[in-house]
Amino acid sequence: MVEPVNMYEKYYKDPKREPVLIDYVRTPMGKKRGTVGRHRGDDLIIHCYETLLKRNEFDHNLLGDSVVACCSQIGECALDIGRNAALGAHLPQSVPGMSVNRHCASGAQAVLTAWQMIASGIHDAVICGGIEVQNRYPIQSDTYVFDNELGKPIMVAPNKKIITNPEVAAKLREYSTSITGQINAAHQIGIQWQKKTGQTTEEYRQEMDELSLHSHKKACSHWDERGTEIEPIWCPKLDENGKPLLDEKNDVAQDESLSVLTSRDEGPRPNTSMEVLSKLKTITGRKKVAFLTAGNSCPTTDGAAAQIWMTRELAEDLGLKPRATIVNFASIGSDIVLMLTGPIKAMPEALKRASMTFDDMSFIEINEAFSPVVHACCYDLGLDWNDPRFNPWGGAIALGHPTGMTGCRLIGTNLHQLEKSGKEYAISSMCVGFGMSTATIIRNENPR
Repeated sequence: MVEPVNMYEKYYKDPKREPVLIDYVRTPMGKKRGTVGRHRGDDLIIHCYETLLKRNEFDHNLLGDSVVACCSQIGECALDIGRNAALGAHLPQSVPGMSVNRHCASGAQAVLTAWQMIASGIHDAVICGGIEVQNRYPIQSDTYVFDNELGKPIMVAPNKKIITNPEVAAKLREYSTSITGQINAAHQIGIQWQKKTGQTTEEYRQEMDELSLHSHKKACSHWDERGTEIEPIWCPKLDENGKPLLDEKNDVAQDESLSVLTSRDEGPRPNTSMEVLSKLKTITGRKKVAFLTAGNSCPTTDGAAAQIWMTRELAEDLGLKPRATIVNFASIGSDIVLMLTGPIKAMPEALKRASMTFDDMSFIEINEAFSPVVHACCYDLGLDWNDPRFNPWGGAIALGHPTGMTGCRLIGTNLHQLEKSGKEYAISSMCVGFGMSTATIIRNENPR
């Protein structure tokens, strides 16, 4: 392997100011109608912040900013979730906050924004993370406004100028479709890559289900390894009316009579099988191309994750051990119709900038929004989704995809995989609604 091109070393030079990852933590990921979603969304990210601040003792006035990602920034996750998380975790009032939304790559972008703040010399330390509570605020919840005349919420349509963009209009004509969201995008991807592979619809559907089953098996067989990322959280039990049981202060109680301590991801299904998956109905309503189901798509999920980044010099002065650095990264725009195929461009771009290849990576994480997305990315990138380096602890089809959190989690998961194995390099990438992607290469600071 040639010497990797480190983005910081190339552009910023001063090794003392290189951003380093100090710590990472996340909540368990809650399933549909699970325990984690009984919390306020902002309480989940506050839980992660509090955990990091307890584990790493330093003067919190040194934190220059708080960056939190969230896609549905409404309700409990509105009013600048980054500032609210900082105040809720009892950080000094001097620590400002900001919210980030790059759709499904929001959590990764929060990390990259923190990195950029430090690399550019603006701050010496930044806390960052991501949150999504899909049980309470489903995808696209932020597109609804209350109509006083109708007396009910209505969905605000995307600006029509988007579809008159010449490149967008050409893509819509090419695929004879409209921009109707990620499920339609996954369906369109399936159509195109089924043609590329020459498979029949039945063969293609079977591979999509096999990919899903593989994800669940990996997730269920790596409980202990993945658990090192998680800080357990007390979640309220429900009364006979389905309302959370709270203490006399109207807070979640750390008491087994009122709450349950959730420490594992709730999504993985140990009893799933090809027989079960094959019987699921499709969710696209197109019988001639029936392959996309709830079983080979990511489920409704809740969760939060957070990280602390500092300059190398500050970490050394504080006696805090750096755990990882970012070698290089890329953020790109991609096909608006096949909007979830961005990793096909973003990952090679990040690798090119680093003068590296997939062969140099010990772990490769591509978010499993839908099986056709993973299959398409692997097919075009020359990867094998059965490769033991690929999403080894399970992916979003099993674990879930809290959209504002996942990008932060994948970087953190790669960190833990590198540390456990003693390996050095890993890459993660997010597919993104409306046609975008990010890819991030990290280096373990303490390889064996």
